[in-house]
Amino acid sequence: MASKLRAFAPFLVLLIVIACLELISVAQVQDTPRETQQTEGRDLERRRQEWFYGQRAYPHKHIPAGARLRALRELDRKMAAERQASSPGYLLAPSINASWSFIGPQPIDTPYTYPVVSGRVTALAVDPRNSNTVYLGAAQGGVWKTIDGGTSWTPLTDTEPSLALGSVTLDPSNPNTVYVGTGEENFSGDSYYGAGILKSTDAGATWSHICGPFCGPLTPDSGGAQIGGLAVDPANNQILLASVQSVQDGVYRSTDAGNMWTNVLSGNPGTAVVFDPTNGNIAYAALYANGVYKSTNGGLTWTAINGTGTNNLPLTHAGRIALAIAPSSPTTLYAGIQNATGSSLLGLFKTTDGGSNWTKLTSTPDYCNPQCWYDHVIAVQPTNANVIYAGGAAGTTLVRSLDGGNTWTILQSASRGGVLHADMHALAFSPDGSKLYLGNDGGAYSTTQITDTSPTFTALNSTLGISQFYPGLSIHPSNPAISIGGTQDNGTVLYNGGLTWNQVTCGDGGYTAIDFAIPSTMYRACQNIDIQKSPSGGAFGTWGVGDIGIDYSDRHDFIPPLVMDPSQSNTLYFGTYRVYQTTDGASSWMVISSSLTSFSAIATIAVAPSDSNTVYAGTLDSEVQVTTNAGAKASAMWINRSTGLPFRSITKSLSTRCSLRRPTSRFPDSRASATTSATFFGAQMLVRLGRI
Repeated sequence: MASKLRAFAPFLVLLIVIACLELISVAQVQDTPRETQQTEGRDLERRRQEWFYGQRAYPHKHIPAGARLRALRELDRKMAAERQASSPGYLLAPSINASWSFIGPQPIDTPYTYPVVSGRVTALAVDPRNSNTVYLGAAQGGVWKTIDGGTSWTPLTDTEPSLALGSVTLDPSNPNTVYVGTGEENFSGDSYYGAGILKSTDAGATWSHICGPFCGPLTPDSGGAQIGGLAVDPANNQILLASVQSVQDGVYRSTDAGNMWTNVLSGNPGTAVVFDPTNGNIAYAALYANGVYKSTNGGLTWTAINGTGTNNLPLTHAGRIALAIAPSSPTTLYAGIQNATGSSLLGLFKTTDGGSNWTKLTSTPDYCNPQCWYDHVIAVQPTNANVIYAGGAAGTTLVRSLDGGNTWTILQSASRGGVLHADMHALAFSPDGSKLYLGNDGGAYSTTQITDTSPTFTALNSTLGISQFYPGLSIHPSNPAISIGGTQDNGTVLYNGGLTWNQVTCGDGGYTAIDFAIPSTMYRACQNIDIQKSPSGGAFGTWGVGDIGIDYSDRHDFIPPLVMDPSQSNTLYFGTYRVYQTTDGASSWMVISSSLTSFSAIATIAVAPSDSNTVYAGTLDSEVQVTTNAGAKASAMWINRSTGLPFRSITKSLSTRCSLRRPTSRFPDSRASATTSATFFGAQMLVRLGRI
């Protein structure tokens, strides 16, 4: 792939092409002001998974291992090459002093009842010496640290091999030693795999990278493991345990402070692992669908402790199992079990004898329905074994019991006016039990009102920059301080020149566009087929229907492409398995192609800036099609131009009108053939493939 791009121009030239290209767009169903968050169904997560992994893995089933590391090395190589490219042989000589400035979102301001949000938090660890010092793991934003209780956060691992995090833990005997399990183990479509373990011995100032058996390649076509849990022996900090989803699932053990690892409990993915804080010989673990296990020799060997008779854990329909130990009474544990047949809560169970007998807590609300496989977490107050918190989905976001699980209170419901964002993934108490930190799809929160009737929660997102953007960011044609783009579960967001961005519409936001003739007109697309238009600068509550004429039953990508003709702002294109065109600013749409994909969907569309009749479409199954008479509407003819492309998903197509000079001999690895023109014009196209 890299050699194909080098045949056209180096990395800087690609950036120039993108700058010359008009910016992408989209819009859909009437959007009115709301106060509560929409509930996500399991199908949304499934479609998100297909979109995220499919384009990166195709034609394999898994993403090749080491892809991020190779990308970082390629970026370093290209940046070094750019520093040499200062001769007039290029259209624009790159500046050696060029730099990037962070513009947000930090945070996202929402119109809902919960306050500012950031992005998905998957792990939290509180320093036992200071309850205001916390380490946070983001789904794809790396490790962050606060020393003031979340008022300000600092990123720690931006240049490490993986930004996808599943777990963070501190050595209880030396809290300056921090272990991070990469790879988000939340079993969702965008739970990205990791690259082993990160370790710091100086409170996060520097890091070492440990691959162990987790980095891959685990098979010829798979990436790294997802490490959802880490625990350090309280009596011997050389012994660690990890719960892992991998080619060889289960629980892993290290006896040398994380350098070497051995699989000690195999079967299904390990979903939790904990040590008895008073006895390092005793440890507990949970395996997806298999139940709960106990070790009495520091994790070396394991025995299933699923109970007997009527005092057992029902595993026939079990899925993900969340596990929590009561630090003040270590023989008391709680296990929440997903019902794999419907993704509701099969039950929350309690043992007071170290797992010999389990009792179902029958009054427990179904706090994680319908996504118990995704958002499911339990925590027990360290000083009181009867105070239990459990977190889950939008309908019942956070529940609490003050009497050991006999009775429960629903504290938060994101879909019914709650302050907390939906989809809870992390709960972490301070060691004295006086403060609780929470992590979910909207970021981080805290409360000190642990047992109050109606505890208040403080959002800790003002300085977290961990939002996950989908492709399709658009920039105002004359004011670069205005931009709009779509994020995962935190809406389509509008930038107005400050670090704080505003959520203006739809949940999983996709492609956007700004009318270059009338910039107050904006378009947005959410997941699936959902296009809307705003005539009022994208303000919340101004979005109206923009997809009349598009067949909702069409096969389509989870984030379908929508682009604007750079010469005619009322003409836009939308892709399912065929191409739709509007010439009246999304008031109506018509089909202008037959199926352009063998079995998949269109992932990218580009209109030639120099010729509105020339339109390209790229598909997830490696097809590139072009028409040179798009103005003929339904009579447009399409030609397959896929010959010579590698068998990969096409994720971006760029039609150029900038004159780009061919690389000079300063780039000996640039392979422009003798037949390649020295300049490229509008009908030429650069193709970006998956895996980049």
